[in-house]
Order: sequence, then structure tokens, then C-alpha cells
Amino acid sequence: LQGITIEQLKEKLGTRKLATASLRLDGTPAVPVAGLTEGVRHIAPMLNVTRTWNAVTAVALMRRGLALARDYAQKRTAFGRPLAALPLHGDTLAGLEAEYEAAFHLTFRVVELVGYREIEGLSAEQQQVLDGLLRVLTPLAKLTTARQAVAVLSEVMEAMGGAGYVEETGLPGLLRDAQVLPIWEGTTNVLSLEVLRGLGAVGGLGLLEVEMQRCARAVRAPGLVSLVGQAQEGLRAAGSWLAEAREAGEASVEAGARRFALTVGRSLGLGLLARHAQWSLDHDEDVRAAASARRFATSAVNVLASVDLEESAALANDTPLPVATPESMPAA
Repeated sequence: LQGITIEQLKEKLGTRKLATASLRLDGTPAVPVAGLTEGVRHIAPMLNVTRTWNAVTAVALMRRGLALARDYAQKRTAFGRPLAALPLHGDTLAGLEAEYEAAFHLTFRVVELVGYREIEGLSAEQQQVLDGLLRVLTPLAKLTTARQAVAVLSEVMEAMGGAGYVEETGLPGLLRDAQVLPIWEGTTNVLSLEVLRGLGAVGGLGLLEVEMQRCARAVRAPGLVSLVGQAQEGLRAAGSWLAEAREAGEASVEAGARRFALTVGRSLGLGLLARHAQWSLDHDEDVRAAASARRFATSAVNVLASVDLEESAALANDTPLPVATPESMPAA
């Protein structure tokens, strides 16, 4: 082991197949692989790959959970019918499917950009655009899909009732493994701040607006045009919020960074899903993707909100607030 001592293997909620250990290094030899300075810059490409893979894993876990839930719904009966025939159960699974499909298209747009970035012979301008998109979209896709995976798999477990809570079904393991996705490779809060830094480095939301326009140009069906319009409105709302928050001060920007990032991520997911729906109509005469886009649009795409920083601090730290007077109470 060359001076490495394994002190313990840590007990974890999930991902037990991938052990986490406490190690002691004493005289362990090390070989520099990229110099001894600018470590963050050197490790950034690896982080982009692992964050992209985190999003791919989120999509895969959602897909597996939905496959189990669908199969169970065909076989379990309630009120004299299979669960799949009950409108409320079908409505629940439909919403989860829409979340999964939006996550899929957001994730694999990043994968597509990674592939383009590796093409030889790109111009300096093309490389700059791809680098800028990946700098913003990689953390955005990771944080958005990670939270989707936890929510979807929790609902999948509930959709299977008590059976879903039993280890034999495999669902508890899926949910445990999904729970690490918002934590590994940067928590949601950390990545939200990184999205803001990335936007500062690329000059704002311009590249993402171009990305959304790309989706809009591909869509012609009237119903899908309105969905892309909703996605564009979400992105515009995020831009307006960011401008107002910056005027209010850095604390306001930081406090709302998570809601900002999730709004941008979900808006892009809707735009990409609508774009794919048009492709499905044109090439396969398949209206199912359009149904997914419509369903995803009914969920909260824009999650922005105005909050009082003093109230937030009091709630976070369990400290008292001044007694409110009728004059100081916010309007309903």
C-alpha cells in the first residue's frame, strides 16, 4: 500500500458498492501529473466529466424507477382494477415521466456539447462558444437533474405503496443511491453559485438565450411554439431577477442563487423537450413527446421568489424577529 493505511470503511446511506474510506498517508509517494500550481484549472476537465456522468446517472435511476413502477401498476389491483387503469395513479406516473424526459434532454445536450468540443479542427470562436456553454450548462444540468432524481424516485416508491419500501423490490437502494447525486461533485448550493460565476465569465445569459432560440427555431407546431415561449419567458424572468438582485446587493444574489439556477435549468429542459417533440412529429409522427412537453410545462418551471433576508436569517438561526406592527406587515 506504499504508506497508505485504511483506518475505516465508512457506513453510508447508499452507494455502498463504491466504498468510502478514511485513509492515513505517511510517506506515500506521489507523482505530479499536471504540475504543482493551478490545481483547480487542471482538475476542471475531470470535474466536468464527473458532473456530466452524475446527470447521466440521475437519468438512469429515474428510468429504472419508472420501469419498476409501470410494471407494478400493470400487476397490482385496487378497487377492482389494475393500478394502471386508475386515473389518479396514471396522472402521478405521467408527471414523473415528464420530469424524466426533460432531465434526459437537458443531460444529453451537455453530452452532445462534450462530443462537439472534442472534434478536431474547430475554430477559436467555436471552441470559445462550446467552452462557455459547457461552463454554464454542466453544473446547471448536474444540479437540476440530481434534484429531479430524488423527487422522482421518492414518488416512485410511494406509487408502489408498502411494497416499494421493501428492500426486495430494489427501490430503497435506488432512492438511497439517488440521494447522493445532489451532494457529490458539488452540492446544489455550491453549483448554483458556480453557475453565477460561469455566467459572469461568459458575459451573462447571452449564450443560453441563443441556446433557447435554437430550440424556438426548430419548433413549428402551434402548441409547441407556446411551450417554447413559456421556456423563453422563464429564462427572461431569471435574467430580470438577476439584474434586480444585483442592484439589491451581493447577499440578495447569493440567497436566490438556487432558485435562479433551477429556473434556468427547468426552462432549458422544457425548451429542449419541445424541440425534440417537433422532431418526433416530423420524423415518426409521434405525439408522445409533445404530451411530455405539455405535462412538464404544468409543473413549476419558474421557481423564482422574492424573500426577506432578515426573515431568512432569523428562520435559519432560530432567532427572534422584531414584533410586527400592522404598518410593517406585508400586503397579502
